[in-house]
Amino acid sequence: MVKPILKDLIINGNPSIYGKLQFLETEDIGDDFHLSGTACIGTEDSIGEDNFDFTIITPKALERELKSDSKIILGMRYFIVNKLDFELITETINEILLKHERETWNEVAESLSPYFLWEYTDSIHLDKDVFFEMIDKHVNKDR
Repeated sequence: MVKPILKDLIINGNPSIYGKLQFLETEDIGDDFHLSGTACIGTEDSIGEDNFDFTIITPKALERELKSDSKIILGMRYFIVNKLDFELITETINEILLKHERETWNEVAESLSPYFLWEYTDSIHLDKDVFFEMIDKHVNKDR
């Protein structure tokens, strides 16, 4: 079984609003914000990780968005919080990951889709032989 683990957590915001682009720890930025999160998830035995994106938003910011042009906001990939709390967000992600062990990495990544947008969602996976054949055809087409 493939067991996903959180290797890093990146939270970004608008520097003109929050005074910085990236948050590295819990900060008091009030109770009205909309931030972007990236959970860097891999396996214990790998050095690599894939990026899984999500939104961190407070009820006030959500209400403001609904009052603007949005008539409905779909709840997938939203973490609705009262304050920016790295520990709570990290704990929540780790709890999610515990429930998503699967046979393959692709199955793990796909099972996380209600919570995160995987960086490879909708990408095309080519077999290496097919890939090299495409390159060979392209290189030799002018000969």
